[in-house]
Amino acid sequence: MDREIYRLIDELGIRITEHAGGEQGRWYDKPRVISLRKGLNYIERRCTVAHELGHAALGHMSSPPPWLRPRQEREADAFAADLLVSSETYAAAEDLHGNHHGAIASELYVTRHLVDVWQRRWQCRTDDFRTHERL
Repeated sequence: MDREIYRLIDELGIRITEHAGGEQGRWYDKPRVISLRKGLNYIERRCTVAHELGHAALGHMSSPPPWLRPRQEREADAFAADLLVSSETYAAAEDLHGNHHGAIASELYVTRHLVDVWQRRWQCRTDDFRTHERL
């Protein structure tokens, strides 16, 4: 995995464990543990750790109330996308593969889901920039 991911794991005092079956990853806030499902491939593991690190870094609860869970999931996805994809690496992948999300994801060693998250965040940033530019 990436040096930045290992640095964050160490900096945040997180322990990584594994579990059988169920969801790909889970953040436990009180013991500060990320549990990963056994058998994940490299890309799934990398993206899941980055997502769960987002929960940790953002101070998310392990068992939030139902109304808060969707927001926490979006925030953790955004954290993972920002951690794993830079504008430079995305642009290089897009130059190679056009707008083919699967090929871009493969080039960047991330899931298609994180490519979609990154694109939505980039679109929001450029829309915000254009709005401020007109003011």
